[in-house]
Amino acid sequence: MVHHQSEEDGKFSDERAIYLDMPPNYALEKKGVKEVLLKTTGCKRLRLTVMLTATANGRKLPPLLILKRKTLLKSEAFLKDIIVRAQEKEWMTEELMLEWLKIVWGHRPRAFLNQPSMFVLDAVKGHLTDSMKNQLHKMKTELVIPGGMTSVWQSMDVSINKPFKDRLRQQYLTWIADPAHELTETGKIKRAAPSEVARWVSAA
Repeated sequence: MVHHQSEEDGKFSDERAIYLDMPPNYALEKKGVKEVLLKTTGCKRLRLTVMLTATANGRKLPPLLILKRKTLLKSEAFLKDIIVRAQEKEWMTEELMLEWLKIVWGHRPRAFLNQPSMFVLDAVKGHLTDSMKNQLHKMKTELVIPGGMTSVWQSMDVSINKPFKDRLRQQYLTWIADPAHELTETGKIKRAAPSEVARWVSAA
């Protein structure tokens, strides 16, 4: 999460896990039925990471989607409003965090004014490196990591993440309900392509 005294320049960021299977929390079936079959791809443990950022006045900055793979496929095209990167463990690493600072935080509205700002983050290892602190210092951004203040400081947790996840699940449910899916050799629905997941994130 990022906070700034100026309403225009204040930033709020958070990292969220995205699972490739997002079945609904409920099902409609006749009373007394003991089993309810849900259509899924069988990839409920596979996940990606997305970093969402918004300014204090509600302006959304480009999301960063981290795929669990070594490299991106050159043949796969992604929407231009989403930044997509590959990382073997799908985590926000020090390298990715530095890149995020330069291409998102460094290109936010009014960033060219280089005004002093405050960056409030969770105590994640990739957020606490010397190189990141040095980069923030160059950007006149002070790093602050408050303890036990999620309900006050984490605006993304308080008001953004739940509607985002609800809309993301709706995108998934629309996709999984389409009867024209490719199947695996065992007859399961093939999991969504990374570019499709990126489209869900963009829509959500």
